[in-house]
Amino acid sequence: MTLGFVGTGHITVAMVEGLCSAPLPGEGIVVSPRNAANAAMLAKRFTNVTVAPDNQGVVDASDIVFLAVRPPVASEIVRGLRFRSTQTVISLVALHPREEMRALTQPAAVLVRAVPLPSAARRLGPIAYFPHDETVEALLARVGTPVAAPDEAAFHRLWSLTGLISPFAALIEEWQGWAEAGGVGREAAEQYVRAFVHCLADMAQDLPPVELAKRAATPGGINEQALRFLREKDGLAPFRGALDSVFARMNAPKPR
Repeated sequence: MTLGFVGTGHITVAMVEGLCSAPLPGEGIVVSPRNAANAAMLAKRFTNVTVAPDNQGVVDASDIVFLAVRPPVASEIVRGLRFRSTQTVISLVALHPREEMRALTQPAAVLVRAVPLPSAARRLGPIAYFPHDETVEALLARVGTPVAAPDEAAFHRLWSLTGLISPFAALIEEWQGWAEAGGVGREAAEQYVRAFVHCLADMAQDLPPVELAKRAATPGGINEQALRFLREKDGLAPFRGALDSVFARMNAPKPR
C-alpha cells in the first residue's frame, strides 16, 4: 500500500514523521513538491519517502491520498486532480464539508475527513475523523488516538477543540509569568510549570475531569479556593466563547 500527501505543510511533516517512526513496517509514501524544502527533508530522512513531480503524480502513485492543502486554495487544487474508484481519500482540510470534498474527489470510493495534530509526529494526541472507516481508523491509530464522530456536526465540535492549543499555551505562559513576577527565576518557573502541566495531563488520562477536580479540591484547601473564585467570576466563560466562535466558523455557509 502506498500513501500519498497532497500538500507538504507542517501537518504532513508530522504525519510522515509519525508513520515512518512507528513500530509497524513503513509503506511507500509519496509527497507533493509544493513545499520543496519540507519534501526534500522528508525524502532525505526516510528511505520510503519519495517526492512526486506534481500533485497528480501523488494521486497516481497512491492507494490512500491525504489532502493537506490550505482551505483557501483547496477547491481549486483538488478540482484539478483525477482520482480512481479504488482509492480512499482522507481530507485534512478545514472549513470544507465532506459532501463538497466527496464531489471533488469522485470517483474515489471513500472520503473521510480527519484532523490530526502536530503531535502526530510523536504518535500522540486525538485524531477526530468522520465517517467511521476501519481501514482509516487503523492507519490513524499508528500516529494517535482516532475518535470517530457520529456525524459532521459532532466532528466540527471535536475539530473546534483543537483551536484551544494556542490559548492553552498562552495560559501556561501566564502561570509562568505570574511565578516570575513574584521572584521565581525564569528557568525554575518554566521547569516547574512544564512538569506541572505534564502531571495534570497524565492524571487526566486516569480520571474523569469532574473526579479529578473533586479529589484535588480538599475542603478548605487552595484548589477549592481557586475553583470557587473562577466559578464566581465565570472565569471559564471565555473558553466556551472561544469554542463557540470557532464552531460557528466551521459551520458558516460558504460563499458561492
